[in-house]
Amino acid sequence: MNGPKIYFTITLFGGIPITQTTVSSFAVMLLLCIAGIVLGEYSVKSGWFNSETMLYMAFVTIANYSQSSFELGYALKFMRIIMLLFTAVFDVWGYVIGFVISVCAIVFNKTIAGKSYIYPIIPFSWKEIKKRFFRGRLPVIPESQNADENR
Repeated sequence: MNGPKIYFTITLFGGIPITQTTVSSFAVMLLLCIAGIVLGEYSVKSGWFNSETMLYMAFVTIANYSQSSFELGYALKFMRIIMLLFTAVFDVWGYVIGFVISVCAIVFNKTIAGKSYIYPIIPFSWKEIKKRFFRGRLPVIPESQNADENR
């Protein structure tokens, strides 16, 4: 009976990034993370959720912060809820259908800027893939130019 608990946990922890974008203070963001940890510990101890559900949501929350695009994070969150609903209704085949729909939506839709969500791969650009996955050298500034800027 973890289905309703997972849906509630997604909506509970889904509000934390929204709150962090409206308040720009680093201290408030830190307090929200600590509050999430305390709330998670309390919910596990009280029996509302089990530790596996909380671990899943912690992984998902960290993954959302690593997204380069804010809208991609929300798109993935929406797709995750779709996959959970399909899985709850159709079991294993629902998971497969939800996964296929999620992959197709990410591959065939474009961002607001008109690029693909998986841009360096489709359309393929080796130069952009190298930029994203391999560290490049920083440009060297000649000492004479650096001294002129410091005056």
